[in-house]
Amino acid sequence: MQEPMPDSLIHAGLGTLAAAVRRRLKHLVHARLAAYDLTLQQFWVILVLLEHGPTSLHPLAQQVWMDDPTASRVVKAMVGRNLLRTQPDPRHGRRILISLTPGSLPLARELQALAAEVKASLVAGLSADQQEAVRQGLNAMIANLDTMLAGIPSGDAGAVAAP
Repeated sequence: MQEPMPDSLIHAGLGTLAAAVRRRLKHLVHARLAAYDLTLQQFWVILVLLEHGPTSLHPLAQQVWMDDPTASRVVKAMVGRNLLRTQPDPRHGRRILISLTPGSLPLARELQALAAEVKASLVAGLSADQQEAVRQGLNAMIANLDTMLAGIPSGDAGAVAAP
């Protein structure tokens, strides 16, 4: 049974509502991943590699909103579980390509279906126009925050948690 929305969110500001959506989405996906013994970070890595194919560490880290050291640790753990493999990039002598193992492809496709289900449920009941209005509003809020962050020295801006 779903609990009613707390009174504190009914009249909450947009930042609070955005945080509430993020927290609930994270909680939902985490709960759905328990059966797979995967972290949220591992889930996103698998989805990005399935969608975009092999890539090196830095672009992968950017696509999953992690810093390079964190992404490196996540990839190393996933290589240890035979979910990912690494190999030298034939086009660049010092770069390593990260890819899904052939054995992890069925899992990756199952996770892709789970992600599609969650995405569809997230916007259920919203018209295409409402979805576009939310998208535009959130993009404007992100741009506003990016403008504000531009004035903070890079060492301090890195302390901001990414989605």
